[in-house]
Amino acid sequence: MTRSLYSDLAGSGEHLSSLSDETFLKNLLVVEAALAVAAAPEHAAMAKATIDTYQLDVEELSRRAAEGGNPLIPLVTDLKAINPAGIHIGATSQDIIDSALMLCMKEGVGEVVDKLKKLARDLAELTAEHKATPIMGRTLGQIATPTTFGALTGGWLVAVDNAARALEALEFPVSYGGASGNMTAVHPRGFEIQAKLAEELGLFDPQWVWHSDRTPITAIASALATAAGVVRKIAGDVVFYSQTEVGELREKSPGGSSAMPHKANPAAAIACDGYARRAPGLLATLFDALDCRLQRGTGSWHAEWATLRELAAVTHSAVSRAATSIDGITVNVDVMASRVNGPTGHAEDLAERALEIYGKGRS
Repeated sequence: MTRSLYSDLAGSGEHLSSLSDETFLKNLLVVEAALAVAAAPEHAAMAKATIDTYQLDVEELSRRAAEGGNPLIPLVTDLKAINPAGIHIGATSQDIIDSALMLCMKEGVGEVVDKLKKLARDLAELTAEHKATPIMGRTLGQIATPTTFGALTGGWLVAVDNAARALEALEFPVSYGGASGNMTAVHPRGFEIQAKLAEELGLFDPQWVWHSDRTPITAIASALATAAGVVRKIAGDVVFYSQTEVGELREKSPGGSSAMPHKANPAAAIACDGYARRAPGLLATLFDALDCRLQRGTGSWHAEWATLRELAAVTHSAVSRAATSIDGITVNVDVMASRVNGPTGHAEDLAERALEIYGKGRS
């Protein structure tokens, strides 16, 4: 997966190497090495030596992958040509590819969680500082009744924290089922090998074969898309409150305009919105892939490899830009207060409660 110019807007020039094509293909080798330990320990040293001598050419392997429909087939062919001992014992391409994808996702999702936690910390500070700062509430696009800015950011905080917790709770299962998903080639050691493979890779042992059950993929995808949607809502609010005629918020480093030098655009929030808008379409593709027919999908499975990684990447970019937007944001309390015309009810209590909810289980 190649990230291009727009991905460079993700903040500090950072990229998720864990989600790249190169890392995905390297993880195929990682899984094969772990499988040798799990299934044929007597050949593990030889298999590792074979894998270590293999020169991965991403472009060439990608070209050859078209012949068999996946990159694992030419890779295993190359490895076995060097030395077949301990290579690909009892596995099918899907086992290695799905496990490699889970390695990518475990690391990539962890980086998304780190960004969400940074955003949550900044939101908690805003909520505590402005729990009593009056602001007019707005419903259906119109001025409504008074509330506080802390109650508003408290809502953002709880949603971000919930999204982070959902991602932290995800399981990233190893895959090991063999040709038709019943471990025939290694019977009766199949589940034993599966457990050992999971241990070697640091993945979850499902004690099951999920070749045609793609719910582990949609569980990860749903949590990622939810996180993207959560920060998109924050970005949309920031854009509104930053409008010239509203003027209640201002990003620390607003973007300018090539044609209108007087403008101070909420550029980070806008970029967040742009990334997050891609998530629903990617999620839809992955839900469509639940139609994984018979014992291996014909196209549906193949559609997951890049789509899931891209969903994690755009979610990370969206969260990163949301965090940049909130970090050091200027709150124009006088402008907010000038529009308030009454009591704020339980708004301050809601801000306090948001902080309590955020604090539960967090050190």
